[in-house]
Amino acid sequence: MSEPTSSLCPVYVVYGPDPFLKQERIRALVATVLDDPTDSMRLSKFEGDRAEPADVLDEARTLSLLGDMRVVVVSEADGFISNHRKVLERYCADPSESGCLILECKSFAANTRLYKMVNRFGGVVKCEAPRRAALTSWIAERAWRVYGKRLEPGAAERLREYVGESLGIFDQELAKLSTYVAQRPDITVNDVDALVGNIREQAVFAITGAMADGDVRTALHQWERVLATDRAAPGRAIGGLAWGIRRLLEAHDAVAGGTPVANLARQYWTEPAVLERRLRCVSRRQLEDQLCDLLEADLAAKTGLSEVGRAMERFIVKHTPAPRRTGTGG
Repeated sequence: MSEPTSSLCPVYVVYGPDPFLKQERIRALVATVLDDPTDSMRLSKFEGDRAEPADVLDEARTLSLLGDMRVVVVSEADGFISNHRKVLERYCADPSESGCLILECKSFAANTRLYKMVNRFGGVVKCEAPRRAALTSWIAERAWRVYGKRLEPGAAERLREYVGESLGIFDQELAKLSTYVAQRPDITVNDVDALVGNIREQAVFAITGAMADGDVRTALHQWERVLATDRAAPGRAIGGLAWGIRRLLEAHDAVAGGTPVANLARQYWTEPAVLERRLRCVSRRQLEDQLCDLLEADLAAKTGLSEVGRAMERFIVKHTPAPRRTGTGG
């Protein structure tokens, strides 16, 4: 039987936009109390949109049969906090000594009485994803701490190029890479290109390739497949397609500069004839127009004027030329 953890706060609010960081922090808090994170006798979980405050607080106040501390987690609790703020304030004024209540949400206003009460315990936990150089350091540190692998110089930056800024996706790719390199202690740029780059280029090029061929049905089908296999796809779609279009622009410039298409095709994980057809079907000007439209779609999605998935479908339809028809004449 574990002893109650005196350093643990009676109430935590773990908030921020990045779900991966929040879940990491919540797991760490739970681990300070429970040896077994699946112990349903001492760990209760609620979904914020379905939770009733009486049920949540009863769980926090209920003594464990063995006298141990209990943990109660309410996920996606923004609405729960807003709707039951007074009840939570009363609980914070006299919290249970045998329970730890953890509320997970996206935002938590610092000018509220509840924030000040939770902060008095030391229970306000803001989770912010690292940016720029700090993100590269985070990737390298996580590769070593969690997977025991060193990232060679440039590997973390290459991974950022392929993945974007989602910490959860970074962790998934690091897990795959650690398995890919097996007993080798280092993850190289070539490893990232071979494993992560190959998969991403195949997905993006399947869409842009069908668009270049004038096959809107296949392009939309490939987009649906990406959504079905990647839960983070809606948020990464615009960046992923923009990356693929920039690659095609680079290919246009490289061919204009004298680089053989066969050499480029190996870098793009495709056949020379396929890449040559795509470059022939879509001009540099058309690709630049596509990038402009993606920027507008990104802005519309971020400002709430459009939903990402629908914006991408409109983009695909707009930039997929009608297939050429051959007439018989008469």
